[in-house]
Amino acid sequence: MGNKIIIALDGMSEVEALRIAKLLKGKVWGFKINDLLFADPGIIKKLKKFGNVFADAKLYDIPNTVANSVRRLSAVGADMITVHASGGIEMMRAAKENAGHSKILAVTVLTSFKGSQNKIVLKLAREAEKAGLDGIVCSGHELKYVSKLPLLKVVPGIRPKGYNRKDDQKRTVTAEEAVKLGADYLVIGRPIINSLKLKHGK
Repeated sequence: MGNKIIIALDGMSEVEALRIAKLLKGKVWGFKINDLLFADPGIIKKLKKFGNVFADAKLYDIPNTVANSVRRLSAVGADMITVHASGGIEMMRAAKENAGHSKILAVTVLTSFKGSQNKIVLKLAREAEKAGLDGIVCSGHELKYVSKLPLLKVVPGIRPKGYNRKDDQKRTVTAEEAVKLGADYLVIGRPIINSLKLKHGK
């Protein structure tokens, strides 16, 4: 399952992120970065030594501005880049047209939202397909509703069975459940990061 796993390197220093990436080199698909992009987009090149890079930029702006941002992220090596599906088909299409080698994914509804999001996720996923995007980001709860769409499904909010730490992820599933429901990639952060810290220290 390692080739499906993307490690979320959120809320940490660049030094810590690179240390974790080095530990996991060859064991996972790659690494997701968000806040680290704002500190230094060059982190993408540094992480590429250890695996693929998912630039979770969640871009949302007028089409031209999003196109410019996508070009920059692609140029420094991002393998996947996110935009907000709610930005509309024109914006998403501009992102895809300027993606170079990068895959563009549409973020549907954040996993921090409670309750059923099936209808809105399906609507946004269909718009992402119309825009020619490569995939979507959605929780495991919506996978069966978008399973027939020819898009990559990237699923955050992955928690192991019995995981009882409270955090901001609301619509969660286990890795096994997500894969069974059709996830192509699993974004996992805190459960793996916390385990590594216990094993290898801070």
